[in-house]
Amino acid sequence: SVDPAAKGAFAPSDSIGPMLQSAREHCDFIESIGFTRFCVSLKDSDPAKVVEVNRRFAAERPDIPLHLGVTEAGLPPDGIIKTRIAFEQLIGAGIGDTLRVSLTVPNERKPEEIVAGLQILEDIAAGRFRSVVRPQEGGLNIISCPSCSRVENEAFVELAQSVKELTRYAQPYNLTIAVMGCRVNGPGETDDADLGLWCGPTRVNLKRGTEVLGAFPYDEILPRLRQELDQLIAQLAPQGP
Repeated sequence: SVDPAAKGAFAPSDSIGPMLQSAREHCDFIESIGFTRFCVSLKDSDPAKVVEVNRRFAAERPDIPLHLGVTEAGLPPDGIIKTRIAFEQLIGAGIGDTLRVSLTVPNERKPEEIVAGLQILEDIAAGRFRSVVRPQEGGLNIISCPSCSRVENEAFVELAQSVKELTRYAQPYNLTIAVMGCRVNGPGETDDADLGLWCGPTRVNLKRGTEVLGAFPYDEILPRLRQELDQLIAQLAPQGP
């Protein structure tokens, strides 16, 4: 995790600098107490940032193995596409030692993550990838976590899919909606989103930026989300999508 103190040392628009600084400090600490066999993971939900931060770290510390992943990549196929963009650029350049594909799918479909990862590796090995990729710029971005054992209500995965369907009309607008499955990571990992949802056992917490709007039953959250989304779009409307 990025040290909050590291964030304060960089411009608000710079999310790469704090990640690198935190990684350096963690490496220095564990090396100072005698550990020599470890790997570093530098993840983001934006594949372009994943590529940049890992390239920069690999240039500084080529001796340290890197674990690759796009965190909160979301539902397939979008989550696979985001992950592929990052992996192709990094692994194709010889960067990365282990990897994880994180998709928002129910537990019984978790093997799909392994299948997706193996397919990406197979394509890279066969040269079936583009050396230059231009990720989609602008438009609605939905991020969601991969549904781990901290999820307290399996309705989270269905909710993430419903949010994706509900918000299709907002696709032209530069907004980010985050859907998180637990109260451990959810409160913090929704802070940077325009609208954030994080799930508890019986209620879904809704945020607008860092402002908490309340906790709503699962069967009431979608209308409230749409209400907040419409308000954000109305603010953007004078400038156009």
